[in-house]
Amino acid sequence: MAPFVADPQRTEDSGPGSRLNYAWRLAATGFCFLTFALMGLAFRLAVCPVLDLTQRDPRRRMLAARGVVQKSFAWFVELMRRLGCLEYRFTGETERLSRKSLLICANHPTLIDVVLLMSRIPNATCIVKSSLTRSFALKAPVLTSGYVSNDSGPELVHDCARALEAGDTLIIFPEGTRTQPGREPRLKHGAAAAALEARRSITPVRIRCTPPSLMKGMPWHHIPSRKMSFSVEILPDIDIAPYLEAERSVGRPAAVRRLNERIKNTLFTHSEADHGQDQP
Repeated sequence: MAPFVADPQRTEDSGPGSRLNYAWRLAATGFCFLTFALMGLAFRLAVCPVLDLTQRDPRRRMLAARGVVQKSFAWFVELMRRLGCLEYRFTGETERLSRKSLLICANHPTLIDVVLLMSRIPNATCIVKSSLTRSFALKAPVLTSGYVSNDSGPELVHDCARALEAGDTLIIFPEGTRTQPGREPRLKHGAAAAALEARRSITPVRIRCTPPSLMKGMPWHHIPSRKMSFSVEILPDIDIAPYLEAERSVGRPAAVRRLNERIKNTLFTHSEADHGQDQP
């Protein structure tokens, strides 16, 4: 498979109007990042106390917190759109995102991929860096919403399976971090292992951003010369049944490797993997 290469095309400045637009988007991007941090603080100082008073049941409190996060992220994405920082479109069978207990595997080109996805998905959880549980601004929404921390070691796969069994929709970025531009993606085995553990088919989501921005190694203020355009494509499900059969015949490690390769081909190529048959 050819290495994944980010689209290098950039539109050059063509006059005072373009430079003014660039300056506006730079200021707007900074404002949005500040707003996002303030949203985390508002959750900690305002939302958490209200939830503690009104939702005594831990599960109900967690679901209410996720509802607040979804609405907040939807508002934030719309703010970025109205300020001219980005445009976006969801394609494919987008109504499937409203189903319960999905296992969503997505590629991870930019810093705000999870924000885009969670803005459209009810009761979504995801795997977060353990450092976020120590962040003053983001600790409250992460812990109150019951997101899965990546520091749970061998228990991580079981935590993911338990979330799916409880009816949650789980978002996993199989790379474990943002895509390295110009390098072939290297997927961790957690998503495939969780799918087999929970016996759950996978809903793949392919995210594209042009021109490249907010990618790994790119500071937020290195914005492109035109606004970001996101495409979020909901691809056909990867049926788990053939891989469960492979697990019975060749064992789980081999089945995980085969499923992981299928996830990789689906998310990072434009071949028959999108619509072909499973052949583990």
